[in-house]
Amino acid sequence: MLRTISILALMALTASGCARISESRLNPFNWGLGGEPEEIDPATGAPVIDRSQIRPLIPPDRIIRTVDNRPLVAEVTQLEITPTVGGIVIRASGRAASQGAFSAELTVAEASSAGLILDMRAFQEGGAGGGNVTIARFISDGDLGGVSTITVRAATNSLSRRR
Repeated sequence: MLRTISILALMALTASGCARISESRLNPFNWGLGGEPEEIDPATGAPVIDRSQIRPLIPPDRIIRTVDNRPLVAEVTQLEITPTVGGIVIRASGRAASQGAFSAELTVAEASSAGLILDMRAFQEGGAGGGNVTIARFISDGDLGGVSTITVRAATNSLSRRR
């Protein structure tokens, strides 16, 4: 019994010192690493990381393009811009080329300081006659910046409003 207790006590004592030994000079894994000592930020006490040495996961010259294969709605019939807290709500109504339009969205085509151009897109099933589509989108004040004109485009026309 005494032997078991002493072995358990010795193992507990050894395991408790592991955290301190792992960073000390007594640890053989730290021998030969050399190098420069880490810089410590005096304000936070954390090591200073040189961001120029970190390779990014995605290369900076890589261009990511998203292709939206939904066709433009045939015609924009109505456009309303409503100011709200923190931005605006753009509501556009239009007529699709065929019945059964779904997954409609106002997508950003171009954004500049002069104006914002949105495309009215929707998947359209093959049916006779045009179906009505109404879409709304919130745009925050931060995304608007100095935009003064908002244009919604369709396949055959576009409507614009000034803010």
